[in-house]
Amino acid sequence: MACLDGGVKIITPIELIKKGDKVGSSEAALLTKLGIRPFSYGLAVLSVYDNGSVLSPEVLNLTKDDLVDNFAAGVSMVASMSLALSYLTLAVAPHMFMNSYKNFLDN
Repeated sequence: MACLDGGVKIITPIELIKKGDKVGSSEAALLTKLGIRPFSYGLAVLSVYDNGSVLSPEVLNLTKDDLVDNFAAGVSMVASMSLALSYLTLAVAPHMFMNSYKNFLDN
């Protein structure tokens, strides 16, 4: 039922549309008047294929913290390898300078 001010007044609760149903023009007009936007777009990932392996989609559920932790672990491995080989890299430079300073103080 329409109100005098052009809005919609709901007298009796009605299930207008269910999840998965196609929205017709009359339902879309009513939902627009109610300020409801029932549309969403996206992909539903069922499986992930990578180099011959089929993985579950949960492998894609990475947070920013996960990425930072993985990056920090990689930098740590580069630093460890560089220290073991005495090879100067940006990741190991502070450690090499501190080790040199400690060796200087010990002698």
